[in-house]
Amino acid sequence: MNRFLKITTAIIFVLTAFGCSEEFLEVDNENNISENSFYKTNSDFEDLTITAYCPLAYSNLFAQEMQTFGFAIDDRILHERSDWDQLQYNSTSGEITNIFIGLYTGIFRTNLFLEKINDDIVFLDPERRNTMTGEIYFLRGLYYFYVADWFEVGPLLTETAKDPMQGQPNSTQKAIYAQVESDLLMAIELLPETWDDNDLGRVTKGAAKSMLGKAYLYQAKFSEATSILGEVISSGQYALNMPKGTDSIDFVNAYLSNFTSIDMPGSADIMYDSEFNTESIFEVNFSLAVDNGTTDASQWLPGRRSTGSLITWYNGSSSITSGSFGNIAMEDQEFPKEFEIPVNHAAGLAFDPRYYATFIRVGDIVDFREGFKFYNKPFEANYLNSVLPSEIGMRKQLYPYHTSDVWSNAPFCDPNNWRLIRYADVLLMYAEAAFRSGSSAGITPLDALNQVRERVGMEPLSALNKEAIIHERDIELACENSRFWDLGRWLNDGWIDLAYINQTLPNYEAKHVCLPIPLQEIQRHYGVLKQNPKWE
Repeated sequence: MNRFLKITTAIIFVLTAFGCSEEFLEVDNENNISENSFYKTNSDFEDLTITAYCPLAYSNLFAQEMQTFGFAIDDRILHERSDWDQLQYNSTSGEITNIFIGLYTGIFRTNLFLEKINDDIVFLDPERRNTMTGEIYFLRGLYYFYVADWFEVGPLLTETAKDPMQGQPNSTQKAIYAQVESDLLMAIELLPETWDDNDLGRVTKGAAKSMLGKAYLYQAKFSEATSILGEVISSGQYALNMPKGTDSIDFVNAYLSNFTSIDMPGSADIMYDSEFNTESIFEVNFSLAVDNGTTDASQWLPGRRSTGSLITWYNGSSSITSGSFGNIAMEDQEFPKEFEIPVNHAAGLAFDPRYYATFIRVGDIVDFREGFKFYNKPFEANYLNSVLPSEIGMRKQLYPYHTSDVWSNAPFCDPNNWRLIRYADVLLMYAEAAFRSGSSAGITPLDALNQVRERVGMEPLSALNKEAIIHERDIELACENSRFWDLGRWLNDGWIDLAYINQTLPNYEAKHVCLPIPLQEIQRHYGVLKQNPKWE
């Protein structure tokens, strides 16, 4: 276990140990850490930094709700919750409320750090003060990016609220994005290029540049996006996980390894690195380090009382992992047709290798690991959700399956990291930004996109156009919570129209470019916080 994960695990234990004492008892709770005695030392701020990362791994965000809700609204995925699947959600939807709370929990913690750190704090390593502060600016910029993109007009707070009886008003999407840019630019100045192996999982300068490029792209600031994403590419720090052999397993698993918790096999003795590989720019860490089973309801509280996610619990097959809900399946009528048929693939594959990495079909082998319960067994039709009209399951993000015969608390505490930023996305964002701005920064947009195709052995394109960019993002980033928000930003900037989206999302309206402000939050802010006019 790396040191960063050990620290995160320790923080989880500390948070669960916090108690509360009634004033009338007039007895100090020895489990409490007094605020007056905290925020004093280098160690205190190390802990505070980790607590700012923690909400990313909460069920509110990337341990559950971001995927559960994100999969449901994706036009390439079917979900058992037909109301979500048909975009029939509103300001009372609990999942939307949970996401909103998760983002602002992260924002509160980053603001708290920036308020408390001062020149009186003695750091053992003065440079560590800068890198730690850089982490905090990145995290606040990241949380606010999702506020700007998903909610548009949430409150903009750069310090902790001092009066709980005072409501916070809406900001504007423009102002929130400006804060995102400011925070990420600060992070770029302060963060290191890399961390040693003991601190894998912390954000880097490359992560901050990549996130800033994404923020620029989502605002249609194409020249700015081209420039900063070009810096990430030219840095030479990142590279696609390329096939090392010419067998079909090499092309499929070189790609699929970006979405698994274990290294994936290739032909002969080849192995493909999974977590924190050369393609990884930023991952949300999950593991089996802390798992108290059903004690204290730890299975329900990722990031608080366990270090795993709930992605298998909600989305895995109940026939493979007992207790999973199996809420999803892949849309099997139109989406499979989007995967190209190679002219002459080096491994003789009939489809783009990403087809085999994204889908699991009846008859496919469930598990390649000898000694595991489903070793060499075929995927059966009854493994699919019978409510959903599909004959294809999701392989990407769930494979190899998190099963109870190996981990006693499965389907809870899934150890698979969520890849939030990877190099393939940087290349595709750059290709789009450079194409739309008519500029470049050291590499042509066509070359950038063709690198992504080359990794899976697909023929290079001879020319670039809008359709090619949309297609490549659709295929490369499937099941990564990108597609729905790509469609929304393209609608916003006029690259596509509503009729285009309605081909695959017939209930999509102009308001669906964002989520509603949760009614619960509006009521908590004493009438000061208003609903987004798009959702009134």
